[in-house]
Amino acid sequence: MEQWSGNVWTAIIAAFIIGCIISYVVVRATNSNVKKQLQLEADLKDTAKKMDEQKQQLEQHFEQSAALLATLAEDYKKLYTHLAQGSEKLLPAESAKIEFFQQPKIENKPKSEDDQPKDYSEGSSGLLKS
Repeated sequence: MEQWSGNVWTAIIAAFIIGCIISYVVVRATNSNVKKQLQLEADLKDTAKKMDEQKQQLEQHFEQSAALLATLAEDYKKLYTHLAQGSEKLLPAESAKIEFFQQPKIENKPKSEDDQPKDYSEGSSGLLKS
């Protein structure tokens, strides 16, 4: 140690200080990335949890809707059977003539000459042709 001069000791101390500064910068740079990565992982887990909850709610909604539609179909079937049996009991002679949900027939009426005139012509007039 006695052989080293003051310049060598100054260079060693300067290298040590520069090494500390470089280490501090590297740690700060990687530490912010680690924090950012941990935050992104937490956000990802939170989003996945919310998606799972929403998926479960959606499944429950469709299960309940299917059950309600099945109940509705069964009730409609019971109502139709009740109406059909009631019509057979209450109107036995006329039950063959009456049909449920029968639509009235539309009659074709011939055009009369006394109809109001139309405000358009039957064919194209040719005004817009070039």
